[in-house]
Amino acid sequence: MIVEFWLLGTHRGPLKGLPPTGNSFRCRMNAFFIFEGDRLVCERVYFDTLTMLRQLLVGVPAEAVGALVIGLLGQPAAAPKPEAAVA
Repeated sequence: MIVEFWLLGTHRGPLKGLPPTGNSFRCRMNAFFIFEGDRLVCERVYFDTLTMLRQLLVGVPAEAVGALVIGLLGQPAAAPKPEAAVA
């Protein structure tokens, strides 16, 4: 079974390091429900993260957006390059 729907909400609490902005969002979602007979064995939900983030980040200072997006997407920050040894 496939279900398509709109997720609507307001950002009122922290989201993986992003403090509440109070911004509303609307994002189209798809959910896939896999059954074996009459038993649900798997549920998969898909949505466009960027669509949601663009709405949540309205009003966030531009210099803070990069770090917030990296935190939200779970990408580790790049490790600093070791300095070359000076002889």
